[in-house]
Amino acid sequence: MSAHADLNGALDALQRKLQSLNDLVRANQFMVEAMASQGDALKQMSSEHTRNMLRHQARTRFHPETGTAPDAAVLAILEEVLAPQQESAEIIPFPVRA
Repeated sequence: MSAHADLNGALDALQRKLQSLNDLVRANQFMVEAMASQGDALKQMSSEHTRNMLRHQARTRFHPETGTAPDAAVLAILEEVLAPQQESAEIIPFPVRA
Protein backbone atom coordinates (compact mmCIF):
# COMPACT_ATOMS: atom_id res chain seq x y z
CA MET A 1 0.00 0.00 0.00
CA SER A 2 2.93 2.35 0.66
CA ALA A 3 4.06 2.12 -2.97
CA HIS A 4 0.54 3.04 -4.06
CA ALA A 5 0.53 6.08 -1.74
CA ASP A 6 3.98 7.09 -2.99
CA LEU A 7 2.81 6.82 -6.59
CA ASN A 8 -0.30 8.88 -5.86
CA GLY A 9 1.82 11.51 -4.15
CA ALA A 10 4.19 11.66 -7.11
CA LEU A 11 1.27 11.92 -9.54
CA ASP A 12 -0.27 14.72 -7.49
CA ALA A 13 3.03 16.60 -7.47
CA LEU A 14 3.36 16.12 -11.22
CA GLN A 15 -0.19 17.36 -11.75
CA ARG A 16 0.57 20.52 -9.73
CA LYS A 17 3.74 21.14 -11.73
CA LEU A 18 1.91 20.62 -15.03
CA GLN A 19 -0.81 23.05 -13.94
CA SER A 20 1.83 25.64 -13.01
CA LEU A 21 3.49 25.18 -16.36
CA ASN A 22 0.14 25.56 -18.12
CA ASP A 23 -0.50 28.78 -16.19
CA LEU A 24 2.90 30.13 -17.27
CA VAL A 25 2.22 29.17 -20.89
CA ARG A 26 -1.14 30.98 -20.84
CA ALA A 27 0.43 34.07 -19.27
CA ASN A 28 3.21 34.05 -21.88
CA GLN A 29 0.63 33.59 -24.63
CA PHE A 30 -1.22 36.67 -23.39
CA MET A 31 2.00 38.72 -23.46
CA VAL A 32 3.00 37.46 -26.92
CA GLU A 33 -0.46 38.23 -28.31
CA ALA A 34 -0.37 41.72 -26.81
CA MET A 35 3.07 42.39 -28.27
CA ALA A 36 2.06 41.04 -31.68
CA SER A 37 -1.17 42.99 -31.91
CA GLN A 38 -0.15 46.17 -30.09
CA GLY A 39 3.64 46.18 -30.31
CA ASP A 40 4.04 49.48 -32.12
CA ALA A 41 1.71 51.32 -29.74
CA LEU A 42 3.32 49.72 -26.68
CA LYS A 43 6.80 50.77 -27.82
CA GLN A 44 5.71 54.40 -27.88
CA MET A 45 4.26 54.35 -24.35
CA SER A 46 6.14 54.83 -21.13
CA SER A 47 6.90 51.60 -19.29
CA GLU A 48 4.46 52.56 -16.53
CA HIS A 49 1.65 53.24 -19.00
CA THR A 50 2.42 49.98 -20.84
CA ARG A 51 2.25 47.98 -17.60
CA ASN A 52 -0.99 49.67 -16.56
CA MET A 53 -2.61 48.97 -19.91
CA LEU A 54 -1.48 45.33 -19.97
CA ARG A 55 -2.65 44.81 -16.37
CA HIS A 56 -6.05 46.22 -17.31
CA GLN A 57 -6.26 43.90 -20.32
CA ALA A 58 -5.16 40.93 -18.20
CA ARG A 59 -7.85 41.70 -15.62
CA THR A 60 -10.47 42.04 -18.36
CA ARG A 61 -9.56 38.61 -19.68
CA PHE A 62 -8.56 36.58 -16.60
CA HIS A 63 -10.44 38.05 -13.61
CA PRO A 64 -12.03 35.04 -11.85
CA GLU A 65 -15.49 36.62 -11.61
CA THR A 66 -15.78 39.07 -14.49
CA GLY A 67 -13.15 37.98 -17.01
CA THR A 68 -13.85 36.76 -20.52
CA ALA A 69 -11.59 33.75 -19.82
CA PRO A 70 -11.52 33.56 -16.00
CA ASP A 71 -8.29 32.19 -14.55
CA ALA A 72 -7.10 33.47 -11.18
CA ALA A 73 -3.72 31.70 -11.40
CA VAL A 74 -2.83 33.26 -14.76
CA LEU A 75 -3.98 36.66 -13.56
CA ALA A 76 -1.79 36.33 -10.45
CA ILE A 77 1.25 35.61 -12.62
CA LEU A 78 0.55 38.59 -14.88
CA GLU A 79 -0.15 40.89 -11.91
CA GLU A 80 3.23 39.95 -10.46
CA VAL A 81 5.11 40.38 -13.72
CA LEU A 82 3.39 43.66 -14.56
CA ALA A 83 3.66 45.11 -11.05
CA PRO A 84 4.95 48.70 -10.90
CA GLN A 85 8.33 47.67 -9.45
CA GLN A 86 9.23 45.71 -12.59
CA GLU A 87 11.44 47.47 -15.14
CA SER A 88 9.53 46.25 -18.19
CA ALA A 89 6.75 43.99 -19.31
CA GLU A 90 8.58 40.98 -20.67
CA ILE A 91 7.76 37.44 -21.62
CA ILE A 92 7.79 35.29 -18.52
CA PRO A 93 10.68 32.81 -18.62
CA PHE A 94 10.03 29.12 -18.17
CA PRO A 95 11.55 27.60 -15.02
CA VAL A 96 15.07 26.27 -15.42
CA ARG A 97 15.37 22.51 -15.18
CA ALA A 98 17.45 21.35 -12.26
